[in-house]
Amino acid sequence: MSLNISNNGIRLIKKYRTKTTQPITDSLLKKELKTYEAKVNKYNSKYHWNQNQFDAMVSFAYNMGSIDRLTANGTRSLEDIATKMTAYNKSGGKILYSLTSRRKAEKELFLTPISAAPSSSSKKTQVTYMTHRIPCNQWGKEITGYHTSNSTGYSGTFGREIDKIAIKVNQGSIVYRVHQKDGTWSRETTGFSKTAGSKHAGSNGKAIDAIAVKAKNISGTLKYRVHKKSDQKWGKWITGYSKTNSNQYAGVFGEEIDAVQIGIR
Repeated sequence: MSLNISNNGIRLIKKYRTKTTQPITDSLLKKELKTYEAKVNKYNSKYHWNQNQFDAMVSFAYNMGSIDRLTANGTRSLEDIATKMTAYNKSGGKILYSLTSRRKAEKELFLTPISAAPSSSSKKTQVTYMTHRIPCNQWGKEITGYHTSNSTGYSGTFGREIDKIAIKVNQGSIVYRVHQKDGTWSRETTGFSKTAGSKHAGSNGKAIDAIAVKAKNISGTLKYRVHKKSDQKWGKWITGYSKTNSNQYAGVFGEEIDAVQIGIR
């Protein structure tokens, strides 16, 4: 990605640039910012920044040198990054008004959704997902959206428990995790891959009994449900995201999942 020269990110950097005695041309500033764009881009495969998030991070990196500490080397969630951002407002242990103001502006930009395109040309959000089955040790085909009438509308095979899942959206960002029958939740995942362990949720041979999924900056509301192997029934549709509230994750602890449906409404 590169900084949007017409976006608020460039205005933030210009506003808080110090020791400047003459107007800065956009081309000169963008050339200078290549170093900081690279520092943000190295985490793009983890976070899949939208333009506002990227611009805010470049502004932060330009001022602080990098975003390594802010992101805890890519281990924090997007929500935690936004929360932690305002803590970087000190110099020599003292809170500075200028840094407080800058961090507030960067956080606001980071949390600002990307403006929707005109309805005549707007792009509908689509969610794509695939599951890995334990008995046959293989990934199923990619499913986009859901249907209730046939097997092209869900991922999985009835009677064969699932141990891994990968999910992606064509716009915005998605975060998901799975609960394993052994009683543990997986880490939060944002990627989509059959081979890279950091880009799907779950572990080989460990049956999944619940999933939690959330998305940001999409058109519509993401919903999901799971099919239980034990009673061969679909659970209720879920729109929340929680590890502890049973109304905000899909599944029942201790009961293996053999199929999943995810869609946008």
